[in-house]
Amino acid sequence: MLKICRWTIFNAILNNEYVERVFEQFTNQFDTFIEKEPAWRVGSGFIRKTPHQLLIHSIIHESHHKGQIVTMLRLLGHIPKNTDILGLPEKEFVKNE
Repeated sequence: MLKICRWTIFNAILNNEYVERVFEQFTNQFDTFIEKEPAWRVGSGFIRKTPHQLLIHSIIHESHHKGQIVTMLRLLGHIPKNTDILGLPEKEFVKNE
């Protein structure tokens, strides 16, 4: 059975800290447009999005990657019992030492 590794927990903490910083920085500005050229698409031109749109995109994109990982695991024969961490009892994902 796959266990949640410390790296996964560390990433979850970093993600939570990032979301908190976004909320602090853009309080009362979630519908104000930002125009910027994405660093990963130099020369592609500027995009115009609100902090709200960017935050929602990040959440949806994370779900996309979760789906990719679960699909890869299934193709490799590792059928997860449940991929909803919040729906699992603590004993299911905390290793007893």
